[in-house]
Amino acid sequence: MYCLVTTFNKSFDEIWLIYFVPDFLSTEIKVGNIVEAPYWKTIEIALVLQLNINIWEINEEKIKSLISIKNNNIFLKKYQIDLVKWLAKYYITPIHSSANLFFPRNLLDKIKKDKILNFETKNKYNYNFNQNIIFSNAQEKAYNNIIASDNNKVLLYWITWSGKTEIYIKLIQEQLKNNKQSLLLIPEIILSNQVSSKIKEVFWNDVLIINSTVSAAKRTDYWMDIYTNKAKIIIGTRSALFYPFNNLWTIIVDEEHDNSYISDQSPRFHSLDIVNKITDYFNIPLVLASGTPSVTSMYKSIKWEYTQVTLLEKYKRPE
Repeated sequence: MYCLVTTFNKSFDEIWLIYFVPDFLSTEIKVGNIVEAPYWKTIEIALVLQLNINIWEINEEKIKSLISIKNNNIFLKKYQIDLVKWLAKYYITPIHSSANLFFPRNLLDKIKKDKILNFETKNKYNYNFNQNIIFSNAQEKAYNNIIASDNNKVLLYWITWSGKTEIYIKLIQEQLKNNKQSLLLIPEIILSNQVSSKIKEVFWNDVLIINSTVSAAKRTDYWMDIYTNKAKIIIGTRSALFYPFNNLWTIIVDEEHDNSYISDQSPRFHSLDIVNKITDYFNIPLVLASGTPSVTSMYKSIKWEYTQVTLLEKYKRPE
């Protein structure tokens, strides 16, 4: 049996590498495993992308064998493996660069040093929330239009002080009732403070926030909390898209027009492309929100690819 893998370091092969799977590994190896593979004069860890491949016109004697399965855990779920391949192809980027997006550096270091045995972490989330969201008439109408939309993709067009965050909170609350995860994407940290602080007022320490201030060790903890479905309310910048969601049911993109959703470093990508791929894969709701929607999103709403919902009244607390 042969398999396709990618290392995490720059390699001469920009697509993937082919290895032979020896018999003693053939019954254990799975897509998403991390394996040890000989690479030039070193041994590298590599991600298994595909098994049972057919090879044609290749000298089998030159194909090296895998050495071991580094860890029996499946580190990337199927949708993430598909995303790794899609990112490399769509953005014409080396596949090892694509794969690295899904692994915090601290996690890779622990895998190399055999410090990851399982993904179990202490459950520090309670999900007890008692705050009742009181909508204005405009908010109630917007919220009902979002959840009643036949299209899973909604463009929420709002004005300042209209109360969009309360709608986010209500959407998250509804998913929590069913033990589902929600992801709220936000621009860079300076723009995100007001939204995230309002949400933390309701959910307290049950909110997991991923941004540039999070330490390397914390990123690994968060990765495991999301993988095991312990963390259900995730707020983050674009890097949060690459965490291993276990039961994701809603993605909300705040300020969807913001340029910080575009990566200007290799691998270069637009977060909204990835958001659309994920929501299509799971067939789950997507809410794009902005007071100044991007031209692309407005065009898609005109073409009915997105359902446009408006929130154009400043919030007035009901009497």
